[in-house]
Amino acid sequence: MRKIYLGFAMAVFLLSACKQNFKKGEMGLEYKIISEGSGSTLASGDYMQLQLSQFYNNGKTDSLLNDSRNTTGAIIQPFDSSSVPPAFFKILSKLKKGDSLVLRQLTDSMFAQYPGSMPPYFKKGNYFVTYIRLMNIFKTAQQADSAGRAEFVLMQKKDSIKNVSLMAAQDKELKAYFAKNNITNVTKAPQGTYVQIIQPGTGSLIDTSVVVSTNYTGRLLDGTMFDSNTDPSKGHVEPFNVNMTNDKTLGSPVITGWMEGLKLLNKGAKAKFYIPSPLAYGSRGAGSNIPPNSILMFDIEIANVLSKQAAKAEMAAKNKIQMEKINHYRDSVAKVKGDTSNKPRRSLSH
Repeated sequence: MRKIYLGFAMAVFLLSACKQNFKKGEMGLEYKIISEGSGSTLASGDYMQLQLSQFYNNGKTDSLLNDSRNTTGAIIQPFDSSSVPPAFFKILSKLKKGDSLVLRQLTDSMFAQYPGSMPPYFKKGNYFVTYIRLMNIFKTAQQADSAGRAEFVLMQKKDSIKNVSLMAAQDKELKAYFAKNNITNVTKAPQGTYVQIIQPGTGSLIDTSVVVSTNYTGRLLDGTMFDSNTDPSKGHVEPFNVNMTNDKTLGSPVITGWMEGLKLLNKGAKAKFYIPSPLAYGSRGAGSNIPPNSILMFDIEIANVLSKQAAKAEMAAKNKIQMEKINHYRDSVAKVKGDTSNKPRRSLSH
C-alpha cells in the first residue's frame, strides 16, 4: 500500500474541499463539488471524460489504491442511468466541464450486503474515497472515440518514458538479486529478460513457427507463488500451450518476457525466467496476486514443441473430448429429468 504524496493541483483541490461540508447522497454516499467549470452540466446521453483516483482513509492518512493518470489514462464512457448507478448518476449530473468532485463512503455501508468481500485491510468506520476531475463532456460518440484514441497515444508515450527508467532500475535490482543468491549462469535476452538454463534441451531452438507446450510456476521476486500449472492448489494442471506464431487461431500471445525467453530454449529444457515488469504486466499488475511494477520469476519446462499442423490437430482432439463430455453431461441430465417425470406421483391423501 502506497502513501499518497500530493502534487500541487491535488493539494489545492483538497484544501478547497476541506472548507466545505459533505452533502448527503443516496446509499451512504457523501460528496463535495469544487465548482471550477463552466457550461452546461452532464446530461443523460453525453460522454464524460474524467480522471479518477481512489483511496482508503484509515482516519489519519489516505492510501492510494488507484490513479487513472498512472494506469488507464483518462476514462471516457457514456453517461446514462443504465450504465451509471443511480446514486452516482444524481451526483455526477451536477458537474460541469472542469469541475472536481470528492466522494466518500463508509466501509460499513459499502460492504453492507457482502461483508465477506471487504479487503482485510479495510476496517469498519473508515472511508473509501474517490476523487474525480471532469475533464470534458462530449455530445457524440465520434467525439468520444477521437478523444479516446488521443488518450491512448498519450498513455503509450508516458508508459514508454516510464519503462525506460523502470527497466534500468529493475535490471540493477535483478543483478543484485543474482549476486546475493550466487546465480551466475544467466543469459540476458535482447529486450531484458534473464534466462537461467537449469537443464538443456535437445533439437532446434524455439522460433516463431511453433506452438510450445509448457509446465510452469510463477513467483514474485520475494518467492510468493501467484500461479502454476503443476501445483494442484491452482486448479489447472494441464500443460499450457504458448502460441509463438502469428496464427491467432492457435492461441493468444503471452507476456513479452515469455515470448523472448522461450526463444533461448528447446524441447526438454528446464529454465528460470526473471522478467522485469515492463516485459510482464507493467504498472497495471494482474489481479490481486501480481502488484503493479512487479518483477516476475518463472520455473519453466518445455514439455513439447509442436508444428502448426500438430498444434491444430491437438486442439481439434481436445475440443472433441470437451464436446463429448458436454454431450454426456446433457444426456445424463435429460435422463434424470425423464426418470423423474415418469415416476408415478404420490397422492397427497396417503
